[in-house]
Amino acid sequence: MDKRIFLLAFANFAMGLVEMFPVGILSRISNDLSVPVGAAGQMLGVFSLTFALAAPILQVLTARFDRRRVLMAAIAVFSAGTLWAWFADGFTGQLAARVVQAAAGGLMCGTAFGLAAHLAAPSFRGRAIALTAMGISSSIVLGVPLGILVAEQIGWRAMYLITAACALLALAGVWRWLPPVAGSGAVPISQQLRTLRSAKLLSAHGVTFLLMWGHFAMYAFLAPFMEQVVGLDAHWMSVVYLAFGAAGMSGGFLGGYSSDRWGGVRAAMGAGCALAVALALLPFASASVWLVLPVVVVWAMSAWGSTPSVQHYITATSPETAGIQLGLNLAALNFGIAMGSAVGGLTLEFVSVRYNPWVGALVVIAGVLLARYSASLPRTRLAAARAV
Repeated sequence: MDKRIFLLAFANFAMGLVEMFPVGILSRISNDLSVPVGAAGQMLGVFSLTFALAAPILQVLTARFDRRRVLMAAIAVFSAGTLWAWFADGFTGQLAARVVQAAAGGLMCGTAFGLAAHLAAPSFRGRAIALTAMGISSSIVLGVPLGILVAEQIGWRAMYLITAACALLALAGVWRWLPPVAGSGAVPISQQLRTLRSAKLLSAHGVTFLLMWGHFAMYAFLAPFMEQVVGLDAHWMSVVYLAFGAAGMSGGFLGGYSSDRWGGVRAAMGAGCALAVALALLPFASASVWLVLPVVVVWAMSAWGSTPSVQHYITATSPETAGIQLGLNLAALNFGIAMGSAVGGLTLEFVSVRYNPWVGALVVIAGVLLARYSASLPRTRLAAARAV
């Protein structure tokens, strides 16, 4: 495999690092910025919402330009936004900086996937895209515990410097080793959205939205739950997040295997059922870390196992528009993260964080029911469109 694919994965790692690290240190951030914990959780929601809205628009606007230059520009703007966040004192400044990070990060991510497909030989293309995606998943594994460690030893703002350094290293590597890659025409957003006239596809994207909504209604506030309900200290918090990340990566592979063996929609429904059960049991397991950890492992495996399952289902349902559908599904995923962060924050502030898992479980159940409905709908063939 072309070694330059690792460079693209590293760029995605930097993007994922800045998105996820606040999750484990919300209490510390809320104290430093003098805002409620629920409001601090919107640092994740704002990032995800901006990512979902900006990524497809920026991909269309920049499609004609050299992809190497587009990636370099996106990394440069992302780095600037990250350094801005390091300097920003107030909560408003932090949110504004994360809007810049997310918009540039969305363009980075999409462009990196396109370049990975371009650089790889046809027989390695799928693995190249998977490796590029591993940059994001590995940042989920390492980002949250690293954020906890850095916050304890130096201060949480130092994570922005670490991320900016990673991004600038990636920028230097792209400038040095990637060749120019000519741009081409893009599929207009209006044409992409017209593919959602298929109720089967629209409901499939809705499944991703609901499962991620339910998942992040709890995951975005896992740190306050573990601190206030379970009573864990920073050391055990790192252990929980490492276990979650490792189980999540395993779940991703399991989701892919299950989809190949039993079909995407069945695998997604199975993962959704396991996710709902794990979330529902979480408050009852709060008496001990040894009870919580197994539930967290099942939760992580099922949450991240559902994503490749739904994507498998979508591409099997409409292979002629697979590229467009995967882009729309990524947007649905990020909208779900934003909604989960918002609803989870409201639950924490106005009820109790103890109820966040149950709120998430109810939304996940709705996602499972929608998956069952989607599977019952007939498939309609869509006109193929070329995506970049």
